Amino acid sequence: MMTMCPSCYELYSDIWSKPCCKCTNKTISVSAELIRIVQMLIHRGFKVSYAKCYTDKDQDGKLTQLEIGFSELYLQALFNELPPDWELTDEYPMYDGYALGEPVAVLTCTIEHPPSECDQESIDFQKEISISNLETWLEGKDPDACKSLIVLAGCG
Repeated sequence: MMTMCPSCYELYSDIWSKPCCKCTNKTISVSAELIRIVQMLIHRGFKVSYAKCYTDKDQDGKLTQLEIGFSELYLQALFNELPPDWELTDEYPMYDGYALGEPVAVLTCTIEHPPSECDQESIDFQKEISISNLETWLEGKDPDACKSLIVLAGCG
């Protein structure tokens, strides 16, 4: 994991102790694989709070989870026609079993790796495909139009 400034996109290693960048913005936690997607989302006006990617063992192989959390609850209409395996959900920020406020949007992608495709090369390839699909989808979204739609939806 790394941390990134959402304004200047400056990257810091995960051992960086300061929560703020030199431009005084609070940094966000981002997995290296998702840096470009996070930058694209921010450029289009979305308020990203974190982005993580991890792979765990599953009953029938392995499971990779790609997750991009937002600090707003975005409408599904802003994410029409997402690429395969990607979906928009929502969650309540929680601490010690208590909800800390209003729900926020989370963009997720779950990739199942059967036992025959659990080697690191296969996992990395499947992650790259899913990430590339979302990048391509985002490239087709005009930044100014996205910002306008976010404001019109009352999320900005």
